[in-house]
Amino acid sequence: MKRFVYFFSFLILTSACKEVYEAPPQAFIQVSLLNSSTELAISPTVTVRGIGLDSIWIKPTSESSFLLPLSTKDTTRFQMKFDSVTDTLTIVHGTTQKYASMETGFYYEYKLRALQYTHHRINLLQISDSLVTINWHENIKFYLRPLSAGGN
Repeated sequence: MKRFVYFFSFLILTSACKEVYEAPPQAFIQVSLLNSSTELAISPTVTVRGIGLDSIWIKPTSESSFLLPLSTKDTTRFQMKFDSVTDTLTIVHGTTQKYASMETGFYYEYKLRALQYTHHRINLLQISDSLVTINWHENIKFYLRPLSAGGN
């Protein structure tokens, strides 16, 4: 009988904890990829690795837009590979901690201040919306040079 009471109490406690906690919202940068000659969307094979981060953020996949996380520090750096050409991107941003709710806790919002990048495949970067919030929408447009072999 005592085991039954302990087991029943354990089930009540674990079910109560699951209902209270929710993952906090996350703010990501949404990037759109455009051909710099035609200004039309393109889908090169994209690989993104965070510089100073532990792992690959985007494994090789054909994408015309993707999401990027930002650091809580004032800069975030990425190594990006578009087809076979590698570029680096440094994003300078401000960080603000926001309170969501008792269930989710705090989250970060960001204000994009500047972009620094190499020019191997990236022709131009344009900030379309500098405020990065939990409502994901386009923040940066990448204008990529077309490949010389007539590819993207």
